[in-house]
Amino acid sequence: MGMKVVIVEDEPNTRNGIIKIIEKYTSHEVVAGESDGEAGLEKVLSLHPDVVITDINMPKMDGLAMIHKIREAGIMTAAVLLTGYSEFEYAQRAIQLSVAEYLLKPLDVEDIIEVLGTVEKKLSKNKVEQVSAEQLLFSILTGDGNDEEMVQKQFAEKIRKQKDQVISMFLIQSESILEDTTNQMTEVLKDSLDAICLTGFFIFKLPYEKQILVMISDGQNVKYLKAIFKTQILKELKEKGEFLISYGELGSLSSLKDTLKQMQEYLSYTFVFQDQCVIDRELVKNLSFERVEYPEYLERGVKRDIRNGNKEGIRRNARKFEEMVIQSREEPKVIKNHTVRFVMASLNTARDLMKNKDIEALYQYLLNDMMKTGIREIFLNNYWKVIDMVADDREKDALTGNGMILNVIEFIRQNYDKDVSLSDAADLVGITPEYLSKLFTREMGINFCTFLGEFRVSIAKKLLATGNYKIHEVAEMVGYKDTKYFNKVFRSIMGVSPSDYRKVF
Repeated sequence: MGMKVVIVEDEPNTRNGIIKIIEKYTSHEVVAGESDGEAGLEKVLSLHPDVVITDINMPKMDGLAMIHKIREAGIMTAAVLLTGYSEFEYAQRAIQLSVAEYLLKPLDVEDIIEVLGTVEKKLSKNKVEQVSAEQLLFSILTGDGNDEEMVQKQFAEKIRKQKDQVISMFLIQSESILEDTTNQMTEVLKDSLDAICLTGFFIFKLPYEKQILVMISDGQNVKYLKAIFKTQILKELKEKGEFLISYGELGSLSSLKDTLKQMQEYLSYTFVFQDQCVIDRELVKNLSFERVEYPEYLERGVKRDIRNGNKEGIRRNARKFEEMVIQSREEPKVIKNHTVRFVMASLNTARDLMKNKDIEALYQYLLNDMMKTGIREIFLNNYWKVIDMVADDREKDALTGNGMILNVIEFIRQNYDKDVSLSDAADLVGITPEYLSKLFTREMGINFCTFLGEFRVSIAKKLLATGNYKIHEVAEMVGYKDTKYFNKVFRSIMGVSPSDYRKVF
């Protein structure tokens, strides 16, 4: 697709000649041809062309006055001046008006084609400079661009990547639900890399799952970079929260998407290691796993103990399951699948015996929380939260606080699309908002508003994924009358706007 061009020339033969040359020998489009400066100005202001080719001496308004008016209007359309030998006295003024090129009369076909080619290159360069590296990376990852090769070339220029250069990449995924934690980790990475005098590094917040991508084109030895991360940067990141980290190398930008996908898969192997480490291809390649069959007998045992109300028996079977499965050398995905099966069997058995039938909503939340983490210690902690809740359910005293919270969660589940408040929930269970706030935070580990926001966003994600609704419609469907506030809440939880989330997913 070429440029849009306006021709302003009072000599009909010259004007028509330029139009014919452009239409015959180039891919550019002449959107208007005018005979005086005033008419030319009107067309430029209304059409916003890429280029205006104008004579200097014309009736009503000369070419330089017209360009001056265009600049006053804030329009940076490239200007090409048609000039004769005697008119070079205007050159200084033309320079002040940022005239792109000159065409010397009498006009030549090759000169017109060459000048337009030069202008097009300048405009393309300006567009590259105006597009941020983050936008280019996002275009590569989502495929949201007409010319992938051009986007990759522009991105290479942004990150100063040479043709055969290998880029070192670190992918960090925050385990925190808070967007601020990801921001703090980003600052830690920047400060740490600045401190060791790395110059060719770039840090990007990816538009999903609170991930940060560090690309290093400094040319440093890979072992040195990994050592710096292991001995210094990992400790500083740990102070901000739990995270996963992987490493990969990029030769060609055409393989960026696949390389990043591989690095995201590496993150899951963090589950295998007791100590924090950078997961890379070699580490994963050297891993050996031991096949662990699903322990049917433990499932039968825990179901029996749940039916009999044997709390110690429930915990005993759960402990054996932990030792046999969760602490095993099986692949992380198998461990998680086995654990979900065991926990769901326990929950389904307990559900029929529970006095409070609304407990399922709480269990589902805890189960999702357990599955999201890639760190074994956190996974195990969440596993025991569910198991202990099942075991304690038979004791009424232990359920008093939980029962209230379960009622509140069910209230949210049924009314998330309405104007739900902490006071409404407190009225439901017959306690003060202040006491409910403390109780909810103690039982759930997060406050009421955060839980409500996460619940609404979880529903919004499903609605956005269908592609059937506009953003403001989704906002209303999950209880937000103010679309701007919905965008703010969604971004704080997901790290990306609803519209960008829909593009990725």
